[in-house]
Amino acid sequence: MAKVASDVCDARCQLFHNEMIRKENTIRIKWFLKNQQRLIDQLKEPKFTKRAKEIIAESKKREAARIHNVQRKPLPTWRPPKSNGTINIDIMKPIDLDVRAILYEKGIPTFITTHNYLTKRYKEPPEKRFYFPDCTNWIYGWRLDDYPPIPLSEVRLRSIMLAQFYQRKAFNLKQDPEWFRGCHMKNARNFNENR
Repeated sequence: MAKVASDVCDARCQLFHNEMIRKENTIRIKWFLKNQQRLIDQLKEPKFTKRAKEIIAESKKREAARIHNVQRKPLPTWRPPKSNGTINIDIMKPIDLDVRAILYEKGIPTFITTHNYLTKRYKEPPEKRFYFPDCTNWIYGWRLDDYPPIPLSEVRLRSIMLAQFYQRKAFNLKQDPEWFRGCHMKNARNFNENR
């Protein structure tokens, strides 16, 4: 069978593999039916039954040991289970009363008030809603306002672009000299003269 250039099996290749799998399964079933009685007779022998019981006992021991190890090691708690009032364990800052009032507006269905509340709440960045980063992706950029802004440089790309391309005297916008215009201008002149 020829290989496709991109090593992807086309419809003919898939049909071939399906046929090979079906043929192998039928051969296995025929072999099992032919040798079924011999297999049953061998299973009655004591060495096979003993080995089967050993395998079952080993798997049960491994499963019991795995369950025992899981129960032995409890999951660590990341916060105290009960608060006695001395420690503030809230991770979220208090919500502004105006924003919370959106939830309790009268005459509006609850799904709309919930949507309005979440929309208003998510306008604030997480560092204004939480005391510390609760998710790992909040760590990047957490409290960047605490640092002074980076001073502008005169050699940065933006400064060079402003200095070169946005000048008052736009030398780059002047027309090309006559000798640089090329043959397309001559063809255009000839076309205009012939009209």
